[in-house]
Amino acid sequence: MAVWSAVKVSGLTSDFRLDPEYYRPDLLEIDRALHRVHARPLGEFAGAFVVGPFGSDFNVENYVEDSPYRYVRGKDVKPFFLQEDDNAYMPKADFERLAKYTLRPYDLLISVVGTLGNCAVVPATIGPAVFSCKSTVWRPADGSEEFALYLTAYLNCEVGQALIQRLPRGHVQTGLNLDDLRSIPVVEPKTDIVKRVAKLVQEAQSHVAAAKSKLIKAEELLVENLDLSHVNLSPQKCYSRRFSDLDAGNRFGAEYYMPCKKRVLDALRSLPHNTIAFHAPAVRDLWDPERVPQMMVRNFDVTHALDPLLDDRQIPEPAASIGSTKKLFQSGDVVISRLRSYLKEIAVVRTSKTVPAVGSSEFIVLRPTGDGLSPETLMVFLRCPHVQTILKWSQDGSNHPRFSEADLLAIPVPDAVLSVQDSVDAEVQEANECRRQASRLLERAKHAVEEVITSGARNRS
Repeated sequence: MAVWSAVKVSGLTSDFRLDPEYYRPDLLEIDRALHRVHARPLGEFAGAFVVGPFGSDFNVENYVEDSPYRYVRGKDVKPFFLQEDDNAYMPKADFERLAKYTLRPYDLLISVVGTLGNCAVVPATIGPAVFSCKSTVWRPADGSEEFALYLTAYLNCEVGQALIQRLPRGHVQTGLNLDDLRSIPVVEPKTDIVKRVAKLVQEAQSHVAAAKSKLIKAEELLVENLDLSHVNLSPQKCYSRRFSDLDAGNRFGAEYYMPCKKRVLDALRSLPHNTIAFHAPAVRDLWDPERVPQMMVRNFDVTHALDPLLDDRQIPEPAASIGSTKKLFQSGDVVISRLRSYLKEIAVVRTSKTVPAVGSSEFIVLRPTGDGLSPETLMVFLRCPHVQTILKWSQDGSNHPRFSEADLLAIPVPDAVLSVQDSVDAEVQEANECRRQASRLLERAKHAVEEVITSGARNRS
């Protein structure tokens, strides 16, 4: 396949784009296919673009916890749906000041700065929320909700992503501008296809919501069984510690000795227990891609662990495309990112043996011994608010806060966790099946969109 092309001046865009990536042969072939099916620019469809606020309009230091007003950040915009595991909230006064950026159900968020091209539809359950400068909204006209769901699948399919990824401008910090978004060619199929794709996306969204509910239920089962509701998790602004505490902790940062962290540790230690190190010691099997450049592997970044299951949905890639040493995973491992604990990047590895699984060196890899705590229950335990409190106040560093492997392995795991393990595992397994079903539905939606393009192009060629 050719990787270069020659373009006449008459073949340049109306604004005379000269970046060669825009005219790659595969993209020109997509242009020809879309021309044959009479695709129209997105700006001509019934809807309107809404640009986000200036970055200076809201300071992230003003986040609050006890507020119903959500601030949808750029990192919350994922393919198809918003990330819901680490929501940020803002004061009422700031929300009212930025009210013109309020999101509506079926709005389509497109990330235009940072990770470019992620497209997510806003759910009907969004509640009061505004979006940030990292995204632009395409708002469908009244009555065009099904088309908005179809458009979500269109922009997330292989063709849609190719069209978006050719658009960025800039060098140091690339971005997508409004005129380029308006110019994206979109195929409008027959009404029955729009309805079919919209239904697939809606069903997938329902499965994602069900998976989230089941994981929450699993956490509630575990926490309720530990009977830790009396432990106050609120931080304090001032407190004192003895020098012997600092000497024992070998740390001088005040946050490390936060009283709420000590309260949780004392409560867990007061129960019959073993440590995480006893149930699931850490392993450090390093993998160097340069030694096996032809090998195909499933490569997981820490952001993949926002989904608590790492499995064969991750597409294999050649080792030669990976530029750094990774950690080698096994099915049944529990991986947790030591970077920014509040993101809860914690997952169980359930990949097949046919393709090796590797991941970021930021992961701490825990390997359950197999005769006690299950991987799924350990994952839920690590996600529960009490353990998260320990990890939050064990971090060190400002720009890239991390907790240590030693602090993680020393966390007590009460024996009571094992008594509820079967129920927790059942909820997690049902949640995992909901996620798999959602992935299958979204693949069907993308395939249906791509079939419209390819079959239409064949019929007209």
